[in-house]
Amino acid sequence: MPSGGPGGERMSSDPKFAQLVAKKPLKNKVLFGIFTAIIIGLLALSIITLQGRGNQQTMHPDSVSPDGAGALGSIIEDRGATITVVRTADEALDHEGTILVWDPFSLLTERERESLIESGRPVVAVMDEGRGASLWLTGNPRAFSSSSATPTGPNCSVDWVSDLDAIDGATWGIDTNNIPATGCFPVTSGHYLAVEGNVSVFASPEVFTNDYLDRAHNAAVAIRALGHTDSVSWIIPTETTATDSSISAVPPALTGALAGFAIAALWYGICVRRPVGPLIPESLPVIVPSAESARGRARLYERGGNAGHAGKALRAGTIARVAARLGIPSEATPENVISRISEASGWHPDRVSQVLYGPPPTTDRELVDLAHELTALTKELIHD
Repeated sequence: MPSGGPGGERMSSDPKFAQLVAKKPLKNKVLFGIFTAIIIGLLALSIITLQGRGNQQTMHPDSVSPDGAGALGSIIEDRGATITVVRTADEALDHEGTILVWDPFSLLTERERESLIESGRPVVAVMDEGRGASLWLTGNPRAFSSSSATPTGPNCSVDWVSDLDAIDGATWGIDTNNIPATGCFPVTSGHYLAVEGNVSVFASPEVFTNDYLDRAHNAAVAIRALGHTDSVSWIIPTETTATDSSISAVPPALTGALAGFAIAALWYGICVRRPVGPLIPESLPVIVPSAESARGRARLYERGGNAGHAGKALRAGTIARVAARLGIPSEATPENVISRISEASGWHPDRVSQVLYGPPPTTDRELVDLAHELTALTKELIHD
């Protein structure tokens, strides 16, 4: 019967019910914890870094997608200028230098556009398929799609582009007829670039993007458009960023942590845990020897640490066994059971009462003593 002790101590005074609980070395647990923490940390850091380098937003100066402007951003920074991505016109005006606006959904308010135009600073407004050009130019010009994207030269008097050669990939144009703006790079019946005062409006983003930057003189046009000063405030309104389908709702650090945890768990399962081996088929019904069943129940009681419940079960089993041998009916009262067993065993009634109906054991030691007493009483009554 159980005699109790934590951890790897022997839990029973009877060798039949003894069980040694194997404890994994503390060193293994510490090493596993350190390994897991390192893997999770490294993966989280790697994914955060790659996420920063793998920006996929259209016209973002850090974006590596074909529609991004990461290549242009790197060139400008290599030339000594700084780029600051902002969300509002007020933020842009808090900084010095050129202002680039990528607002394909026209999220900036009229007040914000007017404040940028009236600031007198170089403003480069990049349209998406010509939409919104009329918001930046006088005369409400219309935009149209070009029938072809053949290379075209500037053909204008704007000083910072007049000496350049052709650009390639311009697919949209702005109708500059009858408006004050000067048109450059003719496209069908209009121009790809319209310049009015301090505002330069591009009908589409091709010359700024990674996919087109290395064609013809696209890079020269983009660099000169933004190179009037030593700093660039790059406006991308907040909602534009929020609606980009490439942005994940899961933080990159969490993605890395989950991946690290999965790898660590796989490593632990393969290298640390012992294999359970193949399944062994067994015919049904299975006959379980009584000794094995009793030993298993004893271990369950031992593991649960419920000495009182175990003592109650031992007493009930002993009473049932000797009652059947002595012919004591199942409806007999405790007094009748004590009297009959006392007469048959020669034990004093008080001793029989204490053994069969006394207080439940509260410790493993008391449980073992009770088991010995019940065994002795059974031997007095049953001589098998």
